[in-house]
Amino acid sequence: MRHPIGLETAAAASATHTTTATQPAAAPRQSAVTARILLVEDEPLTAQVFAMALRRDGMQVDVCGNGLHARQRVQERKPTAVILDMSLPFRSGAEVLRELRAAGHGDLPILIVSGSDRRDSDVTSAELWPGAWISKPIRPRDLIAVVREFLPDAR
Repeated sequence: MRHPIGLETAAAASATHTTTATQPAAAPRQSAVTARILLVEDEPLTAQVFAMALRRDGMQVDVCGNGLHARQRVQERKPTAVILDMSLPFRSGAEVLRELRAAGHGDLPILIVSGSDRRDSDVTSAELWPGAWISKPIRPRDLIAVVREFLPDAR
């Protein structure tokens, strides 16, 4: 089943149903532990908008502009979740995802954000879980809602 805001979780990757969201703005997260998000996005305006929204929601955000440095940032910063663009310079989002999973980050939520259709990707549901495929365009408040679904205290 497809999520109402363009989200496709790995568990529901085979669904073809799409709806449009009209969700209210998400309330700020109250948590004893601040979420640390690694945002891997090469488009500066998109990175800025997403990072600003996540920070306003109380999350710590580290922005990485290419796939080459993403794995190193995960090792150094130990994020709570990764938001990963598929179209990146030097290494694709799919390559980064596979490198992170192979490096022992099997429990790290990775949220792929892409303008491409999920069905056109070679990323398997098993590789993506825990995580989700999020279709662009996505409103920042909807991105926050998806990120929250994958944070430890939301499980």
